[in-house]
Amino acid sequence: MHTLEEIYQRQATLEATLETNQTTLEANQEAIEARLEAIEQQGASQVPEGMVLIPAGDFVMGDTFGEGDPDELPVHTVTVSAFYMGETEVTKTQWDTVHGWAVTNGYAFENAGLGKAGNHPVHTVNWNDCVKWANARSEMEGLTACYTVGGEVYRTSEVAPEVDRQANGYRLPTEAEWEYACRAGTTTAYSFGDDATRLGDYAWYDKNTYDVGEKYAHRVGLKKPNAFGLYDMHGNVFELCQDWYAPYGNGKDISDPMGPTQGQEGRVLRGGSFLSPTSFVRSAVRVSFPPDVRYFGHGFRAARTYNLSP
Repeated sequence: MHTLEEIYQRQATLEATLETNQTTLEANQEAIEARLEAIEQQGASQVPEGMVLIPAGDFVMGDTFGEGDPDELPVHTVTVSAFYMGETEVTKTQWDTVHGWAVTNGYAFENAGLGKAGNHPVHTVNWNDCVKWANARSEMEGLTACYTVGGEVYRTSEVAPEVDRQANGYRLPTEAEWEYACRAGTTTAYSFGDDATRLGDYAWYDKNTYDVGEKYAHRVGLKKPNAFGLYDMHGNVFELCQDWYAPYGNGKDISDPMGPTQGQEGRVLRGGSFLSPTSFVRSAVRVSFPPDVRYFGHGFRAARTYNLSP
């Protein structure tokens, strides 16, 4: 039998959990309504194919859950302008279509890109090639490329390019954009709440801590999306972001951060992969890899600046 004190403690825990879940549901609902309102105002026909319009807003960036690594601190408020985000990770079919055009139009890639099937994420691509791919897709569709070196479109070199977020082409999301899109209005460990037992509904991840049976990424879009309509933001493949990796600094509130202009530790990746345990697929987790290194657990997701005419 339980003592009265134990019963009261369990009741308090249950009430706290219910309150947290209710807060999460309300936040998700607000995010959904904001997204629908933004799409209605712009017109759904203007949203690029395969992308989602992420509405502008503020969010708390970093380890709000209290169980992360030191590089997820200090938490700070970030204002993010509206932007477009790929509904899914870039697939092997999408990669091959653009890559095939690119290599006949002046582009040189370090990696051909791999993927189990056309509707699975492309992987084993490095940061340099991902932004070349973004430029090639932009040019292929008659848009202005975002990445340049010395004023010329970045097509061949390994020199770190400059990025123009005012260009209307494709690019990688910034780290802040990525976390904002992943959270979709929440402040919890995951985009759906704090309960890791629900991860299986939303993420391909390693339930047995680095002991998975299938050593490859999974078909995109099979799990539940977050409140913004984005699939596989937790797990499947780590997603490369625009930013050089660096500490968050003093935690001051900022708007549309771009990260440092250079770095020694590599570019930021977010979201975890099918090889990651529960702690590595949280919304706030951040890791880094050199921009010229490829790995079979790494992929990416395309972004575009909002409301820029073709």
